[in-house]
Amino acid sequence: MLQDLEGWALSEGAEALRDPAVDPEVVNLLARDAATLRNRRLLDAYAAPLPCELGAWLDELITQASGPVLEVGAGVGHPGTVRLDLNLTLLAHRPSPPLVDTADGVAVAPGGAIVADAADPPWTGGTFATVVLANVLDSCREPALVLAHAEALLHPGGQLVITCAYAFEDSVTPSASRFTEQELRDALDGARPFGPYPLELRLTAPPVDRAWRLRAGPRTEHVHRVQTFIARRSPPSDGAAS
Repeated sequence: MLQDLEGWALSEGAEALRDPAVDPEVVNLLARDAATLRNRRLLDAYAAPLPCELGAWLDELITQASGPVLEVGAGVGHPGTVRLDLNLTLLAHRPSPPLVDTADGVAVAPGGAIVADAADPPWTGGTFATVVLANVLDSCREPALVLAHAEALLHPGGQLVITCAYAFEDSVTPSASRFTEQELRDALDGARPFGPYPLELRLTAPPVDRAWRLRAGPRTEHVHRVQTFIARRSPPSDGAAS
């Protein structure tokens, strides 16, 4: 009999799920319980964020932004943004108004949330004045595609806010899809494409490193050094239709 079912599920549950001899009903229970345990830990880390340089910087940018702001991979997120994430548990932690389907996609309302894939967002191009990718590009399978969608969702002249710790994991981002600090900077400043997708972005200032504090346990904190960027989507050229 297991004395610490939670600890076992975290350390051995994934292997058990791959064992063909395990009864399918047990597999379903393990998958559900493992997701519940993971979400509990994510909420512990993100529901009450620790004060830090990165958080204060993002909060100021979002608060002062002119026009609708989208947080991609938002999790709990900021109350003044539209939040997109695949994790319903994190999104549901913060109450939000209902979103309404329109001909141009989901209606935008500050504080709204939608479960959707960052690589297939449910809006037409040019919907947002600001798009935030906070620690997302090194935490997804196809960062080049996610970045291309984020740029396309911006108004012409809109701003893209990115933070990145370059903390890739083999189980999430294939090595062929990863990028270096220089490659990301070049892509955000129009120097070269990001993967196969052309971008019309220019940095508004050099990237800056900022401290990100994350609660890892009741008495444990992790401090990450993340690189932060602000880039703008190129406005229409003179004489072009807006």
